[in-house]
Amino acid sequence: METQTKEFGSKFVTPITKSVDEEGRFPKEAYDALRKEGFMGLLVPREFGGLGGGDYHHAKVCSILAGFDATTALCYMMHNTAIAAVRTFASPSLQAEVLPKVAKGELTFALAYSESGSGTHFDTPDMIEEESGDSRILKGRKSFVTAAEFADIYLTYTNSCKLKGKRNNWLVERNSENLVHEHNVWNGLGMRGNNSKPVQYNGVKVSNSWLLGEEGGGEEQAGIVAMFFVTGLGAIYAGLGNTAYSVALAHTKERKYTNGNALSDIELVRIHLATLYTKAQSALALVFEAARALDNNEPDFATKIFACRINATELVTDICTLAMRLGGGKAYSKLLPLERYLRDSYAAQVMAPSLDVVKIWLGDALRK
Repeated sequence: METQTKEFGSKFVTPITKSVDEEGRFPKEAYDALRKEGFMGLLVPREFGGLGGGDYHHAKVCSILAGFDATTALCYMMHNTAIAAVRTFASPSLQAEVLPKVAKGELTFALAYSESGSGTHFDTPDMIEEESGDSRILKGRKSFVTAAEFADIYLTYTNSCKLKGKRNNWLVERNSENLVHEHNVWNGLGMRGNNSKPVQYNGVKVSNSWLLGEEGGGEEQAGIVAMFFVTGLGAIYAGLGNTAYSVALAHTKERKYTNGNALSDIELVRIHLATLYTKAQSALALVFEAARALDNNEPDFATKIFACRINATELVTDICTLAMRLGGGKAYSKLLPLERYLRDSYAAQVMAPSLDVVKIWLGDALRK
């Protein structure tokens, strides 16, 4: 998938990256191409027509896409994360209903987890349900749904109305009656095209057959969502940092003085390049190791996943900041894409689950 993803990025993502950032628009052309070229089926089991990939493949593709456009990678990552939960917990009949369509690119998913009342703490949703025959009525508001209005189905986290203190995950169609998208809300500093917006569930009716797994099983399901989500975020920011290093390296080799020497001939610059390379490789290595551990169900997969997100988050801003220094006037005048990378990197610290929340998770996991 590595070569295929790089070719995809060059063909479908690179041409729109600048306009996506400048206009703050959703990368629809790239998203549609991800459907058409089979990428949406990366985690779909082969028996349903997918590629049967695992978390390692998820991390690899997300990291490469992020090198072309972090926004596109983020929207794609959200889809994969939802599919990881569907393939693991959905009933055989629900899997047979939706997964072949995902593999064909006919259905894409988004996560409807974040709420204003709980912020980056996904474990305490406010959204409620009411029974209605063989259906449920969902009421509440999700604060940030990435790829809203472009994804077809929202994986929606709720409080069970049948089992007190338990959660559920529902598959909710984007065009459901009484589902309202709030507009003109997202105006990000970075990641400007992800179209994260609030979605109101004003009495949305959903069939009981579209409940993911067993009644009240949402918390366990959210655990899988978290693993793929956190790995995916780590991969995106590791990929972004590696690309920032590559751009800085190319600039220092190409930037010539009147005496013919390159910027990279300066010893201090080479020291900075060594720092960038080391940090970029560190971020990528821990992400891929965490993904490998999850795929092999090793005892420490969760701690590695939390750590890879922390590591990538802290390193990407450092990398992009130093890369900007090496880029000099060309970077600050936006003749290089480093300024965009820096803005995109800032989102890593606050994007749910935030850096501080993941550190709490890791600290709790380590003491068990």
